[in-house]
Amino acid sequence: MKIKFATYNIQYGVGQDNLYNLSRIANTLKDQDIICLQEVTTNWQVCESDNQPEVLAAKLNLYVAYAPGFEVDDSSKDGNGVITNTRRSFGNMVLSRWPILYSRAHSLPRPATTASDDFYPLVDLPRVALEAVINVNGRPLRFISTHLSHLPGNQRIAQINTLKSLVTSLPSEKPLWDDDPQLSVYTDGLMAPSIPESTLIAGDFNFETDGFDYAEMIKPLPHSNDTLIDGWLASKKRTSDENTCLEHDGRLTRLDYLFITPDLNNCVIIANTDQNNLSSDHFPLFFELEL
Repeated sequence: MKIKFATYNIQYGVGQDNLYNLSRIANTLKDQDIICLQEVTTNWQVCESDNQPEVLAAKLNLYVAYAPGFEVDDSSKDGNGVITNTRRSFGNMVLSRWPILYSRAHSLPRPATTASDDFYPLVDLPRVALEAVINVNGRPLRFISTHLSHLPGNQRIAQINTLKSLVTSLPSEKPLWDDDPQLSVYTDGLMAPSIPESTLIAGDFNFETDGFDYAEMIKPLPHSNDTLIDGWLASKKRTSDENTCLEHDGRLTRLDYLFITPDLNNCVIIANTDQNNLSSDHFPLFFELEL
């Protein structure tokens, strides 16, 4: 079965023209079956206080899971003292044509790191990896939407190691619950979702292919001889060059990736980026997968 998959850092809907327009993000992604997004927000003033997960899911008519890397208070109290609770957040998202069987947020570590004096900014936002398991035509697959730190050194390496550990540890977990009638009050009688081994990790990794971080990403997984595979390189056909981001100095770089477990090595048919798309400072990265 062929599916269309995309990963896209949407820069909270603000494009290269500095205009906020979530509709053009949705239009970019309208034909995709499964999508991993990064830099998705709720209740930011620059984003017209939109709840972007709700807006995008409605525009695309897809199932959705969202995980913020952090939330801060954005609540208000009226003259009568009645509190309206809202949270301002920044995180990752998965959209799917098929129901998302379950999802979990995995916080990524933020150890102290050092950078050159001219590096800016030296503080980074908390980051998260959103795990979503989707049954694609009878085959459960794990998708992880992630966004690694822009800081070089210890912080990003720690996050890479955490991601790789998830790939090997999650499939060995017990089911989310036992299919026991006595537990139905907690599970509403639902069958426990599958715990798949096949994993696709996609997002903005904030590293280029010629650096130490990329090399670490494709070293063997913990307690395994297997390595993650760069989906771009594994693709049978590429219809654009590999660059996925327009830097502030005008340089094009490759920062966005799809990494897959070895059992999916032959599933990537076509890969391309749309470098004419100005909806974000990143370009959408598209794949056709045979699953």
